[in-house]
Amino acid sequence: MSPQLADRNLLLLEAARLYYEHHLNQAQIAAKLEVSRPGVSRLLQEARDTGIVKIQIVDPNASGTRFESALREKYGLKHAIVVPSDKNDDVLKSRLGSALIHLLDELLAENTTLGVSWGSTLQAATEHLTSRPIKNMTVVQLNGGVSKAELDTHASEIAGRIGENYRAIPYLLPLPAIVDTAELKTAITSDRHIAKTLKLAREADIAAFTIGAFGSKSVLVQADYFEEDEVQALIQAGAVADICSRLIKADGSICSPELDDRTIGIELEELKAKPYSIAVAGGADKAMAIKAGLAGGYFISLITDEDVALSLLGED
Repeated sequence: MSPQLADRNLLLLEAARLYYEHHLNQAQIAAKLEVSRPGVSRLLQEARDTGIVKIQIVDPNASGTRFESALREKYGLKHAIVVPSDKNDDVLKSRLGSALIHLLDELLAENTTLGVSWGSTLQAATEHLTSRPIKNMTVVQLNGGVSKAELDTHASEIAGRIGENYRAIPYLLPLPAIVDTAELKTAITSDRHIAKTLKLAREADIAAFTIGAFGSKSVLVQADYFEEDEVQALIQAGAVADICSRLIKADGSICSPELDDRTIGIELEELKAKPYSIAVAGGADKAMAIKAGLAGGYFISLITDEDVALSLLGED
């Protein structure tokens, strides 16, 4: 190697290390090396061209890629997005929420109606919104979310924040998810304003919702919709999950038709008719609930984590 080439390689190496390892900007490197700023740009490009700098892109969800393909194939899904698992529930919900917003940004277009449910995962998703006006877009709440207890379901806040982000008109359901009688539900949903919101929910192009594992710690129970004896009776009847406040069994069928008749919001059969129905749920404790939703065919897009993906695919 000629002395000139050796000196050139040293210069390339120094420029590359200052830029990539020490994070100096090109103006700072130009001052240190006593070259022009365009000269620094040429040095960095030459360092890449000659192999002194090799740029490797590492996908943090690389292990999810195989899972995603396998989930799509096994369950006939249109989308399967798998994020890294995490023992910290807040971190996991943030990852799931971020993935949901990325998918929605791919799907949303002019004249779209987006239906959303409520819960802490969708609340986490709103933290990842990036302002983007969409012409003639509408956001509608899919199911009632007013709690009898002090628990904040974030129902109106979620739809409101999404609407504000996309400059879309939000339609809310400031109602309980479940009422005491079917007759009361009929009276409430006969109101023309509520009827209009429910009609929009049924006609929404995209529906985004969570899946809950039903039990004593489920959100519906914490929201004081059920007494403990009712919870145990529903579990004995086969309830394993809730989707848009409707309880289902492991095979995806409605657990209690009587309870279903008292539930305000979109019906599960209506989710099947959506061009895009997106379920977002994660954590190992949700695996059985998600399986139930898949068995019922209530969604064609799933956002979950690696632990759940392993369970759904029957892997250790």
